[in-house]
Amino acid sequence: MSFHLFISRISFEYDCAVEPLFDELSLSFPIGFTGVVGPNGCGKSTLLKLLTGLLKPDRGTVSASGLALFCMQEVFSPPDGAADLFTSTDGYAFRLCENLKLTSEMLSRWETLSPGERKKLQIAEALHRRPDILCIDEPTNHLDVSGRELLLRELNTFRGIGVIVSHDRELLDALCSQCLFLERGKTTLRLGGVTAGIAAQESEIDQLFAQQETLKREFKRTKSELQRRREKEQKSRNADCKRKLDRHDHDGKGRIDAARVSGRDRTAGDLAKQQLKAVERAVTKLAEFGKVKKPQYGLKIPYGCYSNRNVLLKFPAGVLPLGGSRNLTFPELVIDNRDRIALTGDNGGGKSTLLRQLLPELKLEPTEYLYMPQELNSTMTATIYTTLRELGRDDFSKVMNVVASLGSRPERILDSASCSPGEWRKLFFGLGVLRQVKLIVLDEPTNHLDLPSIRCLEAALSECAGALLLISHDRMFLQKTCSSHWHIVDGALKKGFFTK
Repeated sequence: MSFHLFISRISFEYDCAVEPLFDELSLSFPIGFTGVVGPNGCGKSTLLKLLTGLLKPDRGTVSASGLALFCMQEVFSPPDGAADLFTSTDGYAFRLCENLKLTSEMLSRWETLSPGERKKLQIAEALHRRPDILCIDEPTNHLDVSGRELLLRELNTFRGIGVIVSHDRELLDALCSQCLFLERGKTTLRLGGVTAGIAAQESEIDQLFAQQETLKREFKRTKSELQRRREKEQKSRNADCKRKLDRHDHDGKGRIDAARVSGRDRTAGDLAKQQLKAVERAVTKLAEFGKVKKPQYGLKIPYGCYSNRNVLLKFPAGVLPLGGSRNLTFPELVIDNRDRIALTGDNGGGKSTLLRQLLPELKLEPTEYLYMPQELNSTMTATIYTTLRELGRDDFSKVMNVVASLGSRPERILDSASCSPGEWRKLFFGLGVLRQVKLIVLDEPTNHLDLPSIRCLEAALSECAGALLLISHDRMFLQKTCSSHWHIVDGALKKGFFTK
């Protein structure tokens, strides 16, 4: 049976919003996956709820045929059909459980499951119901590399209409035939994955910027020409004026009379009027064209510094107990003052445990390095808020400058009640600008960040002075920020270089 999903001229606005999220939006979704990307608050999750009927548009229509399911970003309780997944006797259910490493006992220990395990179970249950339309919000949040690969393999077998909100560029490139870019008040649909879409977007901006600069030069030229013609007109009028002539200069008066008859004085004036119209046309073109700005990535002020010490850490080879019979074996670990190191591995492999062993052994004072854990608890966010309120004007401006460089509007995040987890992380990182930070240690820094913010963070870290140690499952993020690679696999840490 054929199925379809399209929206026609929909508008939607939350009661407390200043402006609508969508206004007269029309889109058609083909079979296969469509990616949805954009900054926080632009309406990505709201769009998925509209497509699956959880929200109704203020105006316009959503037309969908068949079974439509929505996998929300957070998974607080077991999916309704999870038990059916484990008791089903069909081969598809068995394959899902086998490929995604799911077991029935996971339901009895739901509270102890990691967010990644919950997400896999949520999506497997939805796939088992064989929906015609499947909308998924951030499917790879909290998944390690192997979990992401397993999920991607299953999603690739889906033959319905899929819509995915994600900041995972590798996932979007691998799955999506088109991507919808949402910005405040603007939507653009581009063919291909998100990398191709971003490249097309940047190319278009470059072309528009070049056109704008051409119009500005033309406007400047026409204004200069107008000034020249007005000066010529005035000179012509002065030349045709009899006031400065001697009253007995009959020849001069005759020449002026001849010029007036011939229209020489009118010609100069007409040329000036024509040029004035040309200037007015140039002004109109610029106004119609609008203002084009190239996105600016990277820090606008210095951040961090290089240590005078060549070596910041020298940790001898050893074996680290991880609990039960599991151990992590590692060689001698050295961090130099200019190293940029990626630490990767599956969840539970010992990355965070190793990090806790390394930090006390650093040859740096606590104020000389910045460590941001995977999650900021309420005590940490309260400290951030209090610290910000106590800063002087100059220091506060420096912190907000860094926050703005990471893609957030400072005026929006000054209210602690409205800060998202991603915005707290930006504030935490921003406070580091007030110290002489010689080493930046970040555990899963892209968690809770939207794609534009991740690109801003990549640029910021690339420009920071000092050493880096980054734990992340986002391979594209690490490729742009790190050169050395510590990878944990099968209970052992192996050192090498991060391949581009």
